[in-house]
Amino acid sequence: MIQIDKLLKIDLSDLSTYILNSEHKDYFLRDPGMEHYKLLGYFSNLSSNETFLDIGTNRGLSALALSINPTNKIFSFDLENYRQISYVPENVEFILDWITMPKYKQIVLDSSFIFLDTLHDGVFEHQFYHYLRSIGWKGILMLDDIKLNIPMKEFWNVIEERKIDVSEFGHITGTGLVIFE
Repeated sequence: MIQIDKLLKIDLSDLSTYILNSEHKDYFLRDPGMEHYKLLGYFSNLSSNETFLDIGTNRGLSALALSINPTNKIFSFDLENYRQISYVPENVEFILDWITMPKYKQIVLDSSFIFLDTLHDGVFEHQFYHYLRSIGWKGILMLDDIKLNIPMKEFWNVIEERKIDVSEFGHITGTGLVIFE
């Protein structure tokens, strides 16, 4: 599914110039297996003119990585503004609100790829997973930190859809893909 040669060719260095904190810039540029940012860029480059969701904006780095393909539209959701980037690419929109609000349902349904990186306590992850199932969403859900702690391991284990552990290409604390067909 993941072509390692194409993944390793992902170059985020131009986008990294927008990251304000040098430590976060270093994380952003780390190799697959340590951090997931190149994997996000890889998925963004697999298709064009698609909608991508980044749930859990935090500092804005995941949205930045997804923006590598300017033909895709990225909606990044969080409840607070912690962003630490100096520039917002034209194909990125940051929204401070709950993604599960009815007014965002069509954005969710229009998306082909969702990256979920929130509190890692398993609570919202379960809620969001069941929300996607309830609305009949189809696409790839990428989960961060599936091996981080017991609640995330338990969450990963109860997923009923086809799932693939891609930690070797993603984040050191675990990255998983869930295929909603």
